[in-house]
Amino acid sequence: MTPHRLSASSLIILLIAIVGLTLPNLASANVSSGDHSVSSQGQTQSVTSKGLQNGEEARTASQNSGYSAKEPMSVYIITLKDNTTEAQFNAFKQKLIKQGAVIKYKYSIIKGFAVSIKPSQVQALKKDPLVKIIEKDQEVHTL
Repeated sequence: MTPHRLSASSLIILLIAIVGLTLPNLASANVSSGDHSVSSQGQTQSVTSKGLQNGEEARTASQNSGYSAKEPMSVYIITLKDNTTEAQFNAFKQKLIKQGAVIKYKYSIIKGFAVSIKPSQVQALKKDPLVKIIEKDQEVHTL
């Protein structure tokens, strides 16, 4: 029996499929500042900022952004260009947080993030020279 090897593109597709299955649960969670309590489907649990991916601090848009607080936030996958350095990656992440984004997940293989932002922020972010693509998160189905 010979072992099966997966190509890099197959691994990326598999990763996106896994994220697509897990992000709907994360996207439906409500994060509030202060005690960092997270509620999802009627269940409440306390988490610290260290409980988030890579120690990210969850922030609400109203804390950091001049955008309307009434505009709902949606989850987007932001992929940066392949030649993005680690310093540029971290600076872009901080820029997102300052604009009120909530980092849901950090991807290291594809240099990107799953972020909760307002749709009105997307066009401005697409103009950033580091951005390769921004896509609204959605379910991915395999054949």
